[in-house]
Parts: sequence; C-alpha cells; structure tokens
Amino acid sequence: MQVTKSVYIVSGASYDLLGNVYAVRGERGVALIDSGESVAAGVIEASLARLGMGELPVTHLFLTHGHFDHAGSAAYFQKKGAKIVVHEGDAHWLREGGFPADTTPYGEGFTFPACEPDIVFRGEEILEFEDFRLKAFPLPGHTDGSTFYEMEDIRERTGSAPGRTILFTGDTFSYDREQAEDHVLLCWKGSPDYDPVRLRRSFETACQRFYPDVILSGHGMPLLANCNAVIRAAARKFLTAYR
Repeated sequence: MQVTKSVYIVSGASYDLLGNVYAVRGERGVALIDSGESVAAGVIEASLARLGMGELPVTHLFLTHGHFDHAGSAAYFQKKGAKIVVHEGDAHWLREGGFPADTTPYGEGFTFPACEPDIVFRGEEILEFEDFRLKAFPLPGHTDGSTFYEMEDIRERTGSAPGRTILFTGDTFSYDREQAEDHVLLCWKGSPDYDPVRLRRSFETACQRFYPDVILSGHGMPLLANCNAVIRAAARKFLTAYR
C-alpha cells in the first residue's frame, strides 16, 4: 500500500502480522522502517515485488525499537546486505534475540534470530539513505531505545514547497479509529525496560517538537491529517493514566 510518493506499507496488520513495516523507495535501493516478526520477511519481499521494488536491494533497516514484532526479520535482511540501524538502548535486544519468558510479568517470551547491529547511535542523529535524511529522536519509555524518525518525502517537493513530513513513531502510541473511543492506543507496558517516568518526558517532548503531515506508527492506521492533535491526545491519555 502506497502512503506517499516514496513510502509504502509492506507488512503489518493488513497482512495479518504484528508490527507495521514501511518501505522508503530510493533510486538504487530500499530502506525499511522496522522489519516485523521473523515470519514477515517473505511477506515484505512479496510486497516489495508487487509494488515494483522487487529488483531493488534492501540496503538499510532503521529500527524504532528492538521488540520481536519490529526487529524479528532484522537478521534475515542483514544477511542479504542491509545495514541495521538502532539506538544503543535497544541494541542488546538484537544481540540477545529478544527476551525470554522469565524477564516479563506475562510468563511468555518474545524471541527472534539475533544479529549484531551495524550502526548504533546515542542521541539525536541525522541518518542518510540515498538523498533522504532521517532525523532520529530517541524518546525512551516504551523501551530504553525507542526512537522516532522524521523524514521529508523529497519526491513530493513542488517548486519551493517541501514534501510532506513523515514521522515514524514506533510503539509509543498508535492511531486506530475503530479500536478505541478516542482513536488513540498507548504502548504495551510489558517490556522489561518499560519506564513510565521516561515515557512521560518523551510525550512532553513530542508535543512540543513535532508537527508532521503524516504519522506512521508501529501498529494501527496511517494518519494523514491532524497529526499534532493526535500526538497531544496520546500524551493526555497517557498523563491521565499515569496520574
């Protein structure tokens, strides 16, 4: 499914899989934002082929965080030549292949094939994929290394007008008009490194910092309008629950 001129959804709920996966189409290759579950690799490749990107190599994988439904196919794409990019706070999840049952309160483990990330960043960072610039903003709380990526779709530029600004938000929050009365879903609290104090600060930062045209989250629906209002609604919902 095409979202903007350069960005597509290639796996996730629409494919009966956990974790939305987004593809950024370049001239010489493809960058993925997250990689879904370990069983999603075939679906991602089939989607890329259907969308006319089957002959382009996946050269980069930018992870919003290291959970199994977002980093599960990272090792697969790394073996095919993709560079894995992740914040240092979640790099250990890739090295360890997720977390076993005894580290969560649910008695259930969430594991996937392990790999060593290629690029590990610490603070805010500008990361490049061909002519695209992805600005990485670490916003911990859901996990230690949860990250938003902000990107202009340069193919949508017209004259001096910039292309739409896209914000990939991972699992901090998502939007689904049919699944919640206020249309906003908050992140899962079961990760061993879930931290509501840090998440509160991250929501406060997000409200002040981001005014995107498009929000693409780790779950839920693409949001193509009223994006800052939805960020604020998610923050209010979290702050109310946190109190």
